[in-house]
Amino acid sequence: MTDEAQRARWSLAIAALTMAIQNGIVMAFAVLYLPLIQEFGGSRADVAVVQSAVLLLGGFSGPAIGYALDRLGPRRLFQGGALLAALGLVLASGAAGLPFLLLTYGLMAGLGLAALGSQPNMVVAALWYPGARGRAIAVADLGTGFGAFLFIPLAQMLVARYGWRATLVVWAALLVALLIPANAFQRLPSFPVAAHGTMRPAGGQASGSPSQDRVEWTISSAARARAFWWLVAVRFFSAVAFPLMNVHLVAFAVGAGISPGRGAAALGTVSLVSLGGRLLTGWLADWLGRAPTLTLTYASAVVGIGHLALLTSTGWPGWLIGYVLFYGLAQGSGGIVTAARVADIFAGVSFGTIYGWIVLATGPGEGLGAWAGGAIFDLTGSYLWAFGLVVLVLLAGIGAIWQVSPPPQAGGPPARRST
Repeated sequence: MTDEAQRARWSLAIAALTMAIQNGIVMAFAVLYLPLIQEFGGSRADVAVVQSAVLLLGGFSGPAIGYALDRLGPRRLFQGGALLAALGLVLASGAAGLPFLLLTYGLMAGLGLAALGSQPNMVVAALWYPGARGRAIAVADLGTGFGAFLFIPLAQMLVARYGWRATLVVWAALLVALLIPANAFQRLPSFPVAAHGTMRPAGGQASGSPSQDRVEWTISSAARARAFWWLVAVRFFSAVAFPLMNVHLVAFAVGAGISPGRGAAALGTVSLVSLGGRLLTGWLADWLGRAPTLTLTYASAVVGIGHLALLTSTGWPGWLIGYVLFYGLAQGSGGIVTAARVADIFAGVSFGTIYGWIVLATGPGEGLGAWAGGAIFDLTGSYLWAFGLVVLVLLAGIGAIWQVSPPPQAGGPPARRST
């Protein structure tokens, strides 16, 4: 094995670890949700705003994080994000009210967690493995599902025994103890430019799409492509759907007569099932194509949500198993497919920045989804209407991905390189 191949594997493993801890912390808010409502006495929508802030920053900071990744590299970006998130969580553990919790957990920790999220880590994976982007992104994204699977039951245990404040301190300790030292070894590949303008990764690995890197994209040239805006739409619709389900599933389960522990276990098992789903998504995306793959996975999610409706109407808790299986297979598929599709068209030295602007749509979508679930429940007394909204936006996401096609010149307009 060459040194370059070893560095690629190490980078993929570090990216998976980073996403495991980051997403585990974000997803574990579902366990903190009801204790925070009891502690501060707010409505479900009021408390959900705290998580909405985390999710909004995950998207709104996308351009800045993409630019920082291109300019600073992953090591400094990820280490700085881990430190900021840890500081925010420690301060949040002493919050006396929702406004301070919003400032520390929602904004400070949210910004740090955004720097550790799937956006920059998927860029790292896509650039190291241009010939197998779907599979490489899926392998790195295993950390997302594995982290949620571990952190959600761990959060339930910690909250039950020590309370939500101590749980936040534990999260901060893990960020400092694991992610800061691990990311000291994180790197991006170098991209020497041949005389004819073709971008090729160091080590001689050919691109998976020979035409895609003929010329260099910039954010201004990318924004003039219709494919860019359809990808923005896919990210937005996906972002509304999955956080709504993940933030409110435990609360829904409790309302349906299921214990908080079993509700948390179901949410954690969704993430466990998603490990296989992510690998399947990556393989299908490279073999079957991006749009057909997203169609299949989102259809699976819709079937899973249908099982929750049956649980409400019949009261039989066994329907929750169907939700875990079908919805779990789709969890994370949107990020894998869209990241691979963005790389197909826009890969190059500005890929991080371009992808960051596309991810900008994620923040509003996730913030809207997390808030809308609580707001719709407050208005109707049921989560079924909120789940109906999820089905609609998933169908819209399917429609949008089928509209994504490369511009007539796959690499965009002629590159204007600075001297």
